[in-house]
This record gives sequence, C-alpha cells and structure tokens, in this order.
Amino acid sequence: MALSKNKPVRFGLYGEAEILLPDFLHCESMEYRSKKNNWVIKQHLHANLFQLFLVERGKVTYEFEDEKYLVSGPVIVTIPENMLHGLVVSKNIQGMVLTLSTSFLETVFRLAPTALMELSHTRILMDVKKVKSYRAIKSLLYELHDEIREELPEKGLILQSQLSLLLSKLFRLSLEKSDNFIDAGSSYSRYFNLFLRSIKKSYTPMKSITHYARELNITTVHLNRICQATVGKSALQVVDEFLFLEAEKYLKHTEYSISEVAYRLNFEDPAYFSRFFSKYAGVSPRVFREVK
Repeated sequence: MALSKNKPVRFGLYGEAEILLPDFLHCESMEYRSKKNNWVIKQHLHANLFQLFLVERGKVTYEFEDEKYLVSGPVIVTIPENMLHGLVVSKNIQGMVLTLSTSFLETVFRLAPTALMELSHTRILMDVKKVKSYRAIKSLLYELHDEIREELPEKGLILQSQLSLLLSKLFRLSLEKSDNFIDAGSSYSRYFNLFLRSIKKSYTPMKSITHYARELNITTVHLNRICQATVGKSALQVVDEFLFLEAEKYLKHTEYSISEVAYRLNFEDPAYFSRFFSKYAGVSPRVFREVK
C-alpha cells in the first residue's frame, strides 16, 4: 500500500530528502489477510521489506524455510527482508501486521548499528503481555493503522514519529526478552542478508564474487548455492540486479548526467555502464531517461 496515490513520498533515496518516511508502508489486521487466503499463507519472501507481527490472540504456525514454530498470543514476531516464510493461522486470530521498507530502518538506526543488527534477525518474542514495551507497541500499531487510512493535517509528520517510536520500542522489547525468544531461520537466510549488506556497502561492480565469499568465510560455490536457494539467482545476478535498480533510481529521480551516474556507481567508464544498463533494461540509459 503506497502512502499516497497522487504524490510520491520522499524518503531519502540518496540522502537528499528531508522527510523521513518509508516508500512502502502497510498495516492491517491479521484476520483480514488470513481469511482472504483461507487461513494459510504459503511460503514467500519480501525483498527490501521488514515485517512485524503482533499476535494478540489465537495460534499461528510460522514456517521459516525448513523450520516450523507454533506460537500462541500474545507474541511478537519480526521477519527481516529476504526471509522465506509462511503461516498457518487459527480462525480466532486477533492481531496486526506491519510491513515497511528496510531502508527506513537503516535511516532510523543509522547512528545505532546495534539496534539495526537486532532487527535484522527473525525473532519470536514470547511472554510479552506484561511488558511495558509490548503494550506501547500494540497501541502504536493501532494508531498507525488508523493514521494511514485517514487524510489528516501533518499526516507524514505523525507517521514518521509513530514509526520511529514503534521501532525503538521494538528494539527495547527485543533486549528485554533476550532470555526468552526464538532466533528462527536458517543459516542460508543469515548469509544472504550479510551478502546484501556487503553489496550495499561496497556499491561497486568491480568487486568479485570471490571477494564477497571471502568476507563471509565461505566458498563461491556455497555463496551461489545460498543465492539460488533464497532467490533463485546466482550471486553475480544478485549483485547486477542491485546495481541496475540503483542506476534506475538515479536516472529517474536525479538530474545527474549519464557519466555522473556511472561514476557514483563506481563503474570504470560511462561506456561500460551503458553496456551494463542496456543489457538489463533493453535500452540505453539515455533512451530510458527520455521515455521514463
């Protein structure tokens, strides 16, 4: 669900925007989505999206790749980007699910890497009913749900404040329940997320897959196997897709010249960048910008 049908929300693609909001934000009841899918949501993953499930009542069987966990409310479950997951939900379910762009978390916690790392794990937080942070998160989720659907003055500012506070409370709750949580998900997902972070940090087409694998202390064969199992692509395809999407953003949302875009993405020369972009877009960067 986009925040606005008419006006795109600026959320700081490249640090130039003042408004701190995710480009994707959705909040709905668990009953609504589960009932529409006959109480079973098949395994899937979200690229670049973070999810928070607050189960107030009822039971949910979460399936993370080859692991299953049956939980009863009240419980909070966090699912980071690119985690393969599915749900089987009881018909008496009551709760909320929040989905938002991972980029928002990275912006909120840019000066708090410990918090960002904590929310980059799949967590099942149990025995939360009497915890103060849980009650605050529950209240904020319902307020967010209503705010998203209404058109009131300073909507963006309110959403920004609510989201930042909610995520901070979630981090605090995760620390409070450090002795009573399940760290779910396979090593494949953890390695894949570390690989994605390394791509975003290095931001260059010149870094070899062997280099990425060495950073993770695994072989290139293992890294390719992880990528194939997680997203059905090779490690090189994952890197190229990231760079292509970044190039698209620059061409769509900035006035940088083709050469400047190539430079910012660390390509050796504009001609190499143009060949790379054309391979994936089917047209040159110049044509793409003209017809966008």
